[in-house]
Amino acid sequence: MLVTAVACLTAGCNRVSDRATGSAHQLVTQGFGASTLHDGAAADGGSVLNALRATSAVETAYGGGFVNAIDGLKSDRAGQRDWFFFVNGVSPGRGADQQHLAAGDTVWWDYHPWGGLTDGGPIVGSWPEPFVHGYPRRPGTVTADAPLDVALRAAGATVGTQPSRWRVRVGTDTALRDKDPAWRRAMADPAAAGLTVRIDASRIRTLGADGATLTDVPGGRAIAAAVLTGATSEDGGVLLAVAGLDAHAARQAAQRIARDPAVLRGRFAVVFDGAGNPIAAGGRDRL
Repeated sequence: MLVTAVACLTAGCNRVSDRATGSAHQLVTQGFGASTLHDGAAADGGSVLNALRATSAVETAYGGGFVNAIDGLKSDRAGQRDWFFFVNGVSPGRGADQQHLAAGDTVWWDYHPWGGLTDGGPIVGSWPEPFVHGYPRRPGTVTADAPLDVALRAAGATVGTQPSRWRVRVGTDTALRDKDPAWRRAMADPAAAGLTVRIDASRIRTLGADGATLTDVPGGRAIAAAVLTGATSEDGGVLLAVAGLDAHAARQAAQRIARDPAVLRGRFAVVFDGAGNPIAAGGRDRL
């Protein structure tokens, strides 16, 4: 214990306590959510960085806003591995010391390779966020297709029919490309959109645990993935698409999410079979 304390002081890390209280939530994982290191309450009212320091030994760099180690797990430039964080499912365009954590927010830290992703897009694993508390502000109105409109209302989201940057769409990949410009852009350049799963013609592919290799998913018929609707996360707006190779697969996946939201939690994006069963997750070799 003394050795650990000395090492933290030398490296500039800081742990306030082993436990935290507050009305926010914090998840710390590695490998695109494959293994959980911490899952519990987080202190709200301060920065994301301070909330992390309340539960973990933290090392920072580049003026203090970039976290390069949590509990000894350090950034690896040669291996292209770093810590990334999401607030309500969205990757903020600022350092953890500058990002405020409000009551009800969910912050998720994950350690993973970034070689195959040119940007950090939103993720589905904090569902029903970001459609309740949002980022950088709470959504005014969410446009949502059935059956996920009912689930969002029950979670506290304001669901309406007027045009919105906050959207939940269910349908075939072809229909969603025709209907939603954000999905059309994302499917044209999935890496730039930060997608860890994608539909490529008549097949579904997922990013492997190395963060670079794309693999076909046998039996995959639908995906749940999130993309920004604006140019940056600061613009506000996310599309969660439940897109299928056929309409039935998309409906089955959406119905599964509606009755069992845990199928998305802690996963960057999810692949479903034709019956709505989750069979793969983005960035993982195993579900």
